[in-house]
Amino acid sequence: MPYNNSVMKLIELLEKDKENLLTELASAKKADKAIRILENELDRLLMTYNETCRNEQEQDAAARMMQAVRLSLPLIDSAGETKVWESEGSSGKSKGRINPLAFIFIAGALVLCGFGLVPLIAAAAAAGASEAAEAAGEAGKNPDFLRIIALELGGLAAAVIAGLLMRRPARKEPKRTRQVETSIDAGKIYRSFRNAILSVDQNLDEIRSQEKWKSRSEAGTIEGRKVSSSELDLFSDLLAAAYSGDPEYALEKIENIKYYLHRQQIEAVDYSSETAKYFDMMPGQNAGTIRPALVADGSLLRKGIASAGTK
Repeated sequence: MPYNNSVMKLIELLEKDKENLLTELASAKKADKAIRILENELDRLLMTYNETCRNEQEQDAAARMMQAVRLSLPLIDSAGETKVWESEGSSGKSKGRINPLAFIFIAGALVLCGFGLVPLIAAAAAAGASEAAEAAGEAGKNPDFLRIIALELGGLAAAVIAGLLMRRPARKEPKRTRQVETSIDAGKIYRSFRNAILSVDQNLDEIRSQEKWKSRSEAGTIEGRKVSSSELDLFSDLLAAAYSGDPEYALEKIENIKYYLHRQQIEAVDYSSETAKYFDMMPGQNAGTIRPALVADGSLLRKGIASAGTK
């Protein structure tokens, strides 16, 4: 099909839809919805393009390239502004913290126990084993021994209190949840989409250029071969006969066709009983050839049409 200069470019069709497309993309908010909007736009662009393009090769190329754009839509950079939202709940727990009083009671326990044990250790070291045992027996009646027992019991009580303070359950704190929301950038999406459509147009321009060059190179040819001078003479004479309006002149020029075919070793055969196998028969009042058969070296190229007549 010949090159068509009236075909509208896809980028021109897209620019006509720019405002509506940007509005739809801005309202989409989600990337998947934006992709569906672009897919619908691709379908509309291709349908409108095919209405102005009558070249089947160009239509097929446009359809393939638009399908490639469709498959690449999920790769378009659509990220816009990112917002971080934080909210508080009541189900969370903070890490437990040790009560400072526990350390005070631990220190007190160590001090009390230390004051109670030091005299006993010193007495045991100074005396022999037997004397220590005797001294211990008598110590039960000694007021210092009672003071030591009191100190040990006080240290033990302080240790117990410290343990209770350290086992105090952790204080509940509000649970914080964080949500990240990324909106789409309609302008960024449109620019990326426009670049893709522009690339399709450039490829289609290349196809048109190749088709135009092919049409020029095939000018003056019949089925890929150059028209000979004898063919040009024959066609020119037939056209002259058609324009002349003179039936006798037209018949004279038509006879030249037989001579041209003969030079190509093709014979125009009239109907007869011997050549009947070369013809399809049609009803008619008069017998004779309606269209001659074309035969080359005894082989039938094209069947003729003849009538056997009714008379």
